[in-house]
Amino acid sequence: MKEKILNFLSFENIIKFLIIILPFHVLFSVFLEYKIWLHWAWIYKELLLFVLTTYLWVHLFIKKQIPKLDIIDYSILWYFIYLIIISIFNQTWLKAIIYWWRYDFEFLLIFLVARHWRFLLKEKISYYVRLFVISWSLALLISILVRFIFGESILVYFGFSPILSSWNFTEWVPIYHGVEWAGVRRFQWIFDWPNQAAFFLIFYVSMLYNYWRYKKDYMFYLLVILFIVWWLIFLTYSRSALLGVFGWLWFLMLLNLKSIIKKYRSQSVVVFLALIVLWGIFYIKYWWYIQEIIIRPSSSKWHSERMINWFNQFLSQPMWKWLASSGPWYRATYNPVAENEKYFIPESWYVQQLVEWWIIWFTLFMIAMIIILIRIYPICKPLFFSFFGVLVMNVVLHTFETSYVAILLFLFLWLFLGNNKSKVLNN
Repeated sequence: MKEKILNFLSFENIIKFLIIILPFHVLFSVFLEYKIWLHWAWIYKELLLFVLTTYLWVHLFIKKQIPKLDIIDYSILWYFIYLIIISIFNQTWLKAIIYWWRYDFEFLLIFLVARHWRFLLKEKISYYVRLFVISWSLALLISILVRFIFGESILVYFGFSPILSSWNFTEWVPIYHGVEWAGVRRFQWIFDWPNQAAFFLIFYVSMLYNYWRYKKDYMFYLLVILFIVWWLIFLTYSRSALLGVFGWLWFLMLLNLKSIIKKYRSQSVVVFLALIVLWGIFYIKYWWYIQEIIIRPSSSKWHSERMINWFNQFLSQPMWKWLASSGPWYRATYNPVAENEKYFIPESWYVQQLVEWWIIWFTLFMIAMIIILIRIYPICKPLFFSFFGVLVMNVVLHTFETSYVAILLFLFLWLFLGNNKSKVLNN
């Protein structure tokens, strides 16, 4: 029995389990919490990450090995050590440390663990990509059925809150969020928020395209699915996601600008002018829809004011504050009473980092992100552009707070980085 348990908890099986289960994380967590009354059931992924980390330390101790570190490792480790130090000096609550672990460092930890334990995975990288595509495609199919066939009300039977378009800390996830004054339901599928769904879909696109792009016979089906996914991203009405998509599209164009000008100068001018005309016509016809549902000026103004307010707080106290002193989980860790969100949500992952950790450790975080971005480019361009889009989203959103997606994003970033280019492309 003991041997079977140890075999089940092997590094390989834990990675497979996380890839399979995480697309259903919110659905299972809500069901177990509010239907089965298994409180704290959602912490399973943290426990599994603890097991993986323990494997690493035990292996290093038994083999008496010192891991080979480079600038990414040092950036992340110093970032981690610093957070522990300021927690001690600020006498941070244990609850705040737990939430910080989940949202500020969990995805970096899986990156470090996968980085130094890649040799334990028995299968080729294509196997894990295929497992990801199958599992997350199933979750996406279920979400489409819920949204367009059965209706979101069915989620009430799984523990979701019937309070529409509302985030309430006394309840769990609402069956959907919407744009109230327009009667629009935002696509969030079986996630907890449309922004989180958009974050996943941007990541999912790169994995799907990378898996199918060499299967010439399936190219038509790939294009159809990609069109559907892009349409679903639009239906989330997530401004951060649209900003991320436009950001990587423009970046893609800039990276290929020399080639475009050299080979397709006249065609590109015609296409560019045609796009301007089409956009103008579309805007004139649907200007109210674009402004009130997509741009939402009053809401955008509210978000930007909160971001500016927190950036000013960083300027007034530039050294640091403390763990979970800002961000969506401040209310859950320090003040359970509902209060004005402008006092704890900076509306930006980067501003949140500046407020909590000071500019040097914000720089360490950015160094790690930029190096990962640069290194992934020659190996897997689809993943490069998705990761770039997610980093752009973080300018106006706490994207990495969606730990169940961020964990897999950084796991696959290293799975690709851990292979040379030819090996990845041929898998």
